[in-house]
Amino acid sequence: MLTQADITLIIAALQFWAEEMDPEDEQCLRIYAEAPEAEQTRTPAEIQQLRSRLKTAHLKYVVSNESRTALQDRGLHSTFQGAFEACNDPTDLVGTLLLPETSSED
Repeated sequence: MLTQADITLIIAALQFWAEEMDPEDEQCLRIYAEAPEAEQTRTPAEIQQLRSRLKTAHLKYVVSNESRTALQDRGLHSTFQGAFEACNDPTDLVGTLLLPETSSED
């Protein structure tokens, strides 16, 4: 489950990555991600776009069943505590949902 503090840390890490890492160095992401199949395909500009999307995203919480295949209620909760209180079964799980900012044209 992600919190707003987690999102803030990710935004800061992305800024560091855009400024300090070489986007041409394919080994770099593999090392830091601890994933041999990872490929660095993001330019600093693309990373800045991702940072912007994360900064404006709305963090919500949902309740799912244990197998993570269905939502247990249709509500989007503003807090983890609110989602936790909506759990009807001890096996229910609380998940994080990042919703994009809606444009004024919608």
